[in-house]
Amino acid sequence: MTYCAPRVTPGGPATDLPDAGEGACCWGNVIGGPNHCTCWVPVYDLEQGPLDETLAGWLAAGVEPNTAATMCGGCAYRPGSPEKLGDDRHAADADELERVAGSATDRFFCHAGIRRVVRWRHPSGAEIDGHAASYHPPIRHGAPWRADGQPAELCAGWAARRRALTAGGAR
Repeated sequence: MTYCAPRVTPGGPATDLPDAGEGACCWGNVIGGPNHCTCWVPVYDLEQGPLDETLAGWLAAGVEPNTAATMCGGCAYRPGSPEKLGDDRHAADADELERVAGSATDRFFCHAGIRRVVRWRHPSGAEIDGHAASYHPPIRHGAPWRADGQPAELCAGWAARRRALTAGGAR
């Protein structure tokens, strides 16, 4: 799968891919210039396995995914996380995290086990690094899927904050 640039990645920042020096290498480049080249392909840190069709059926029937037992080390809801500190290289900030936790319908998934773009590669051989928060899971029945073919778990930090808000606590 190829992506146009600049591109906002699911769960990640805008990706601005440079001119690979190939001139008019694709229609995106011909029409929009080098910043619209569609030849860049993602290189992932994990191989995506096939999705567990039994679990896909459960999600389709409305069964909620499991919630992670504890917050992972990179949890956006952890105090001092880049998201909470307002690092603009991340898709969410403290206000957005609070909004999602307080929403009656939004869910927030743990990124553990989800494939991430570590590099972008152009057919010319040019490569650039991906962003630490550039996750690209398959999405099916409203849920991201881990590389092992299992649905992602709901975020433990999000679940804890949601419980606190539901109970009326605003810590």
